[in-house]
This record gives sequence, structure tokens and C-alpha cells, in this order.
Amino acid sequence: MSNGTAVVLGLCIGAGLVVLLPMGLVILRTVNAPPEPDDQGGQLVFAANGTFSATEACGDYRDAGTGASSGFDFPSTMTGTGTWDSQVSEYDDNATEVSVEFAPSDVSGELVARGKPDSALLWTFIGDPDSGELCVLRKVSTQP
Repeated sequence: MSNGTAVVLGLCIGAGLVVLLPMGLVILRTVNAPPEPDDQGGQLVFAANGTFSATEACGDYRDAGTGASSGFDFPSTMTGTGTWDSQVSEYDDNATEVSVEFAPSDVSGELVARGKPDSALLWTFIGDPDSGELCVLRKVSTQP
């Protein structure tokens, strides 16, 4: 292969990647969008003062004291109270990460929030993301 042919081939491959890579990312994001929630998610109520209450709320929870986590011999639903915090996702500017910590235990979890305030959706994979097991919660009402 001559140097000229190699340069042309390299330019063609580079141009193809510039076009195909963004298209692939859009397709991947669409395919990985969480499904519509069902009625199995439980209830997670956030208060403006940074506290929450949970009733059989699904999630990917971890116990820092024992090292156990959901999907691996630890519950994927929790009931209790604690504190919450949120921040812009470091992986996706269109999403917010919400962290919950149950008191007085060492159990915590994280969910991704998407949507608008009146139609927010919280979701996370439970355990290994390859398992496809999801926790999806939808906002149903505003608490005073």
C-alpha cells in the first residue's frame, strides 16, 4: 500500500468515526433509557429540609458496615427515614444524581433523576447492570 493510499484510507476511517460515533451514542442512550415504572417501586418522599421517608422503596442499596449490596444477598427495597442530597451527574449533564442515607444505619443508595419537576423519574440498576434489573420510581404528587 502506498503512502497516498494509506493517507486516504486513514482520512476515510476518521471521517466515518466522526459521523458514526455520535449516532451510536444517541442510539445507545435511547436503548439504555429506563422503562416506564410499574406499581412495584414503593414510595420515597423527599422533604425540602433534606430528609426523606421510604416505604418499601426499591433501589440499589449498600450497607457500608457489612459491605453487602442489593442484588447480592441484600434487600432491594427499604423502609425507613434518613437524609438525601442531589448533584448534577458527572456522567450526564441532563441528569441529577440523588443520594439517600438511612438513619441510623450505614445503608445508602443512589438514583438518577430525569424529567421535569412535575414529571420526575428516579431510576437505578439493582446489583449488576448486566442483569437488567431496574428500580424505577415516578413522581405522583407534591408534598407540602
